[in-house]
Amino acid sequence: MKPTELILENFRNFRDVIIPLGKKITIVSGVNGVGKSNILSLIASGSGINKKSSLGSNFQPEFLDFFNIDQTEKYQDYKIYLKYGQSSESIALTKRLSFKDDTGTNRGIRIIPRTTNKYLDGYTIKKAEEEAKSNFGVGGAGRVKIPTIYLSLSRLYPLGENKDLTHISKIRKNNPFAKEEMLNIYRQWYNSVIPGSIKLSDEISIIEKKACPRSSLHMEIEGTPALSQSIGQDNIGNIISALIDIYLLSKESDYNGALLCIDEIDVSLHPDTQIRLFELLKKLCNEISLQVIVSTHSLTILKESLKQEQKNSEDTKVIYLKNPSMPIVASIKSYELLKNDMFNKINFQKTLPKIYFEDCVGQELFIQHVNALRNIIKLIKKSSDATYFRSSENVSNHDAIRERILEFEDIANIKDELKQVVTHCGCDELMNISEADEYFNRVIIFLDGDARLKEKSQHPMVKDYLEIDFNPKEKGLNDRQHKPNLVFAPGYFAPESYLYRIIYELINNQTKYIDFWRGVEQTEEITLYTSDKIKNMFENLKEDFTNDDLKNIFKEQPDSSELWNFIIKSSLIEYYYMDYSTINILLDFAKDIRTAYNMTFPLTMENKKV
Repeated sequence: MKPTELILENFRNFRDVIIPLGKKITIVSGVNGVGKSNILSLIASGSGINKKSSLGSNFQPEFLDFFNIDQTEKYQDYKIYLKYGQSSESIALTKRLSFKDDTGTNRGIRIIPRTTNKYLDGYTIKKAEEEAKSNFGVGGAGRVKIPTIYLSLSRLYPLGENKDLTHISKIRKNNPFAKEEMLNIYRQWYNSVIPGSIKLSDEISIIEKKACPRSSLHMEIEGTPALSQSIGQDNIGNIISALIDIYLLSKESDYNGALLCIDEIDVSLHPDTQIRLFELLKKLCNEISLQVIVSTHSLTILKESLKQEQKNSEDTKVIYLKNPSMPIVASIKSYELLKNDMFNKINFQKTLPKIYFEDCVGQELFIQHVNALRNIIKLIKKSSDATYFRSSENVSNHDAIRERILEFEDIANIKDELKQVVTHCGCDELMNISEADEYFNRVIIFLDGDARLKEKSQHPMVKDYLEIDFNPKEKGLNDRQHKPNLVFAPGYFAPESYLYRIIYELINNQTKYIDFWRGVEQTEEITLYTSDKIKNMFENLKEDFTNDDLKNIFKEQPDSSELWNFIIKSSLIEYYYMDYSTINILLDFAKDIRTAYNMTFPLTMENKKV
């Protein structure tokens, strides 16, 4: 069982703020004074076990050690809830974090985690308490039994600065930390974060600081006496010590996981060290069923955790808090936005992945297909009428197709998320540069449909496939192997041939497509276009025409072509795919675009200077 969600209905400046927690790692970030430390302290106050660790501290942090509630605060009005379960969907129990004034016994104003029936329909408080006690051994005013450690690195002073308040003692031989296994683990974990730090040391000591509630371990660092450690070295030692405490606990038969909260994890750590520490925490989350919640100002950790959240948003959550006077959780979590908020900027230039086109024709073809997808999605969101699509009588799974279309809503406006670049390079040139330099892994390369087949001799002639579809398998042909960031236009033809096949179908089957031609007639900008006039544009095509002949009719610049004007204004591509027999071709194209974007976007963000 883990904490899954913190709900701040009313707490200081927070109003109705929900903090979802990752199963493994949660990163809480934001500007100073927004309440990051508050959140970690509250989460850590709901759980713990009254059991001594091998270092002498218990696994039950005291709220008062890290947090202060002033007598003047209206703490009785605070409403804070902490949900627990196996996932965000399953609630095992909920605790209300209430406050009790024990200043008369020198315990200050402290948190009491009370079991509540909130979020449990049909439950009384008594029933909720009984089930929590019966199922999880958690009393009505008791902590949830999860071993919990809270570290506040910003509050740890360097060893050398307060020698009188620091005591270093050797570990007794009967202490679990004196075993060779633990020496090796401490050395291995520490060196994984700061490589080459501990080499020959076979001794381990305990460091006690009078102002700190937890002791820590120390092994001699190469060339650095204990009292000369940097703040960063000391902080890593504190974190590794807490992790080893939990590791030892994980060997016990009743262990079911632990919670580690680290406030300001990045204090005095080099960016490379931050990444290495983040990697160690990820590893141990898997190995010892650990849940880690940290606060940070580090752009390095923020960028890394956003990448992890994109891969698996259940395991990793990034919570970015904005607006200290009334904090809110950022709903849009692009690295660029969060970075600019940290630097108190209002305007910023969004970094976009690039998409390369062979020419203007390829660019216009891409735009028309994305526009078609966008408009089709808009239409089916307005109405579930299956007859909007042609050939509805030939399929029975209308709902399944409709659901598949809606799955690509994120691609509907993809052209606004890309920087479009017309290269005036041929297919082979673009293929070659994509292989020559890893830089182009962060660029989407859009190629004509005929580039699917490697050899030009394999390319089909459109004149042979005006009445039938081209199937490469029947010819024993396979699509060329390519990287995920390469996207081909639908079909196996050059753009002009691909479009001509559609136009040929429409002008030679006017009765079947009468609604299209009536729509053309009713559109003022193209009302003078008729099927006969479009047909006449191709009247001089020779019998064995090629794509080059079609190019002469379509023209190289879509914005100065009569035929392209007709294609765009009539929404020809959209109409063609508003058909159950063709829609999956458009959706496969959308899937390829998404795959390419998902590859190039993170790489683009990585290569932008912080």
